[in-house]
Amino acid sequence: MDTWQCAAWSDELGERPLGRLLLCRRLVLFRDAGGAARAIGARCPHRGADLARGRIVDGCIECPFHGWRFEGDGRCARVPAQPAALKIPPQARVPALPTVERDGTVWVWTGAEIPREGPLADPPAAAGPNVRRLFFAPQLVDAPILQALENAFDKAHVPFIHRGTLGGNRDPLVARQRIDLDPDDRGLIARDDPDSPWHAAPALPRGLLGALAGVLGLRPPVTQYVRFAPPRDVHVYLEYPNGTYDLFVTHFTPADDTSTWLFVASARTRAPHALGDWIQRRVIDRIFAEGKLETDLILAAADGDAASRVSVESDRASLRVRQSYEHWRVAAQRE
Repeated sequence: MDTWQCAAWSDELGERPLGRLLLCRRLVLFRDAGGAARAIGARCPHRGADLARGRIVDGCIECPFHGWRFEGDGRCARVPAQPAALKIPPQARVPALPTVERDGTVWVWTGAEIPREGPLADPPAAAGPNVRRLFFAPQLVDAPILQALENAFDKAHVPFIHRGTLGGNRDPLVARQRIDLDPDDRGLIARDDPDSPWHAAPALPRGLLGALAGVLGLRPPVTQYVRFAPPRDVHVYLEYPNGTYDLFVTHFTPADDTSTWLFVASARTRAPHALGDWIQRRVIDRIFAEGKLETDLILAAADGDAASRVSVESDRASLRVRQSYEHWRVAAQRE
């Protein structure tokens, strides 16, 4: 797709190459001699070895098979098996993707066209002198991107899948969602409709998480919404009675047709200390662990099924996200 994709967190680029499957392409990410983030194709043009299993030498990726070295622009700079005076074939190069690093995130341009603009900026609530930020380990889920995006807006599954964290004492009744569209009809915000005839009051989780929340004097949020910012970002915002907030930003990057990377980062003014970090990391780790059950439960539709998906009122937000994504995709193709 002709768009910027989240490829890694900045702190993932260290002393060793980082291999990553993005949009059916195997890439290797690293820092060059000047410290800039780079992304190149992971298949060595010599004999096809995986460059991500090599090492970084003088800002280049060294192939683990024959020691060929590749610079950040994809050009082969050294072939150890021949004298330096001999010419290296011009075909001895790998694709290099435009790469931008900003605010702790590494973005790559995976499209065929030249990038028209930079990656989207984080929402304003993610910045500021009193905002505490965390980056969680990227997660690869066995679901195509549309299914993963829909799931982020699916409130009905929380009491059943996330019993140990968010859903232990949640009423399975889902309030009608009010959906506010962006002016260009691409992005949207979904929140509980205050005029809904049925409404479930927010509550703190039970168990250890609820106990810790009580010790810290935390209360259920007074404002919360989920925003879809096409083509890949979901923002979950929760604001509390004392004016503090939690913001979770998830970048969805397709690995291939059946799996998706989730890059989750948080920004908060609530509990901005080390204990708050520990609690949030523990919660997110458990949510991811619970979430693995979701993909295990899904059976592929059998051939000849008249209808593989039946939706109800509580699916409105998820279905609208699917429509917005498809709207963006069609518009991007036309551009």
